[in-house]
Amino acid sequence: MMRFGIIGAGAIGEKHAEAAESAGFQVAGVVDQDLEQANRLAAQHGAYAARGCARIWDDPSIQAVVIAVPNSLHRPLAIDAMRSGKDVLLEKPMGLTAGDCDELVSLAEDLGRILQVGYAHRFTSVGKAAMAHATSGELGELYHAKAHLHLRRGIPGLGKWFTTKSLSGGGVLIDVGVHLIDLATHLMGQPRTATVSGKAYSVFGVRMEDYVYESMWAGPPNYQGVFDVDDHATALITFENGATLDLQVAWACNLPQASAPDSMFALLGDRGGLSFELFGDHLNVRTDADGRLHEASVDLPDEDRLVLQLHDFARAVATRHYGVGATPWQARNVQAIVDLIYRSSETGQVAYA
Repeated sequence: MMRFGIIGAGAIGEKHAEAAESAGFQVAGVVDQDLEQANRLAAQHGAYAARGCARIWDDPSIQAVVIAVPNSLHRPLAIDAMRSGKDVLLEKPMGLTAGDCDELVSLAEDLGRILQVGYAHRFTSVGKAAMAHATSGELGELYHAKAHLHLRRGIPGLGKWFTTKSLSGGGVLIDVGVHLIDLATHLMGQPRTATVSGKAYSVFGVRMEDYVYESMWAGPPNYQGVFDVDDHATALITFENGATLDLQVAWACNLPQASAPDSMFALLGDRGGLSFELFGDHLNVRTDADGRLHEASVDLPDEDRLVLQLHDFARAVATRHYGVGATPWQARNVQAIVDLIYRSSETGQVAYA
């Protein structure tokens, strides 16, 4: 049985610990700067708790760690883990910048470590089904993708690390936009980026005490804190093969709820196309096979994406070969696109890869 260490006992670390237990793995150690929080999560899984990582780094029975901490800690903790001989499942984003990612890519290659990044939407039922259709050839040549996520009031941890650029690297784009970019490039066969035209907005979070909301992930807000990140971003990414990606993400916006679901993903080819909601239970498919137009809605089972991701990661650790999960280079390319969107927004010009 594979033994994991969980670095970060917050809400995401808790979800990974639950997934590890459901997958039949053992959570052996839990680390968090808040020792009370670490103790609470460790007790739920029969693990030991610690405030620092040294015990896990020195524990030869722990083969791999899941790192689920604020973004600014991803790079240093992943470096320490790999240098301690651990394979790593690193929560997204890989780093604050592509430069951060380059260091991690090089170190993983030099040390022969598995470094998988947690782009878990590859493992949803709709994500897996979309990949099966995309690679079957029935959609023909893929030329465009739409990836939209419009939360109406979803700014997380207002005034805390999520909304502080020095700790997070950015706002909605680096928080949830990276999931959409990764899924799109995954389904489109990892095309190389050519140009990016984008705009990032800070509309709602900057009016901290006037921000009206019904619930808040990582709340309550800290009105004495900082909001210096984006809460809405839009971009057109053009790839070297001529294909394009229309990206739209918002933590908060005034799009009427009745006008569109929170999320919509579409993949268009010259022989067919598909669409789905990110957390949906079915896939819509349209093709023109046999000289006729066909439309179908494919119902899909409810599956736990984090459990499937952990199984995939464990296989990579065992075989020393990546599976479905995001490789270091793929995750680095996602971050490079994020960097280009921010550059285009800041300069008001097209950014070239």
